[in-house]
Amino acid sequence: MAKKVLGTSGDLETAIKLCREYEESTGLYARVVSQTVQGANKTYVAYGYDEECRLSRHIQGISHTGLRILAASYLASTKLRAQLEAISKNPSAPPVVHEMSREVLREKKSSLQKISDIISRHPIYHWCRIVSAGRGSLGDAAAIVFLGYIDPHEAITAGKAKKYWGFFPGGKLRSGVRSAFNPQLKGIGFFAASRVVMGRDSYYRPLFDAKKEYYASKGYMSPHNKALFWLAALLVSNAQQIIRESEGYSVPRHRMHIDPKQSADQTPDERVLEALRRGQILQ
Repeated sequence: MAKKVLGTSGDLETAIKLCREYEESTGLYARVVSQTVQGANKTYVAYGYDEECRLSRHIQGISHTGLRILAASYLASTKLRAQLEAISKNPSAPPVVHEMSREVLREKKSSLQKISDIISRHPIYHWCRIVSAGRGSLGDAAAIVFLGYIDPHEAITAGKAKKYWGFFPGGKLRSGVRSAFNPQLKGIGFFAASRVVMGRDSYYRPLFDAKKEYYASKGYMSPHNKALFWLAALLVSNAQQIIRESEGYSVPRHRMHIDPKQSADQTPDERVLEALRRGQILQ
């Protein structure tokens, strides 16, 4: 897969027009990426790719950009709900604040149902439904976030997806340095992994336990957190594989490749678990 710059503009509509013209003339995928340089105005870069977008196999009438907007809007409603909840706990908060909180919650549930109706035919939706997490599953909210923030034409490898989500060596925030990843997504990834551990998923929990055992044997101060980071990275990697393969494109098998969970009661291969405990690599 290769991409090229179609043009750069300070106007979003102009960049979108460049993408549409490219897609109409070639039948290939294009997208707009916003860039902000410190001290300068935001610019928009239109990229053209050399492969076809096949999202319509599973989702009709919406693009990858549209999925990202859906995901961003859902996360914004979640943040607003949390803020209102915190404010409503203040003894001085008037009754209207509590009503606002309840109203936002109702709207959030309604919006999530509408989003679920849109994405329910996509394989990532099924996967999120069969992965146990907390008292239920990863669920619809995780599905839209994965779909919105893993573009299969840009993140053509697991490594690219994990880097954008912040799960790579050295993926830490540094004061005064612009991060190369999305900090919000990293937090979401950790939360998802924590829920999967608590939910004792039949496939991912044994993998987590085996990796934790390895870290403990090497004397790490916090083997639990190390293993949680590893599991979060694996979930992002598995989501990338599902999303990319859903459009008919292959995914390179990296070192110690672990495929996504396929069925609700699936358990991992004992050979994989033993390799994780020993820190070995299966070819």
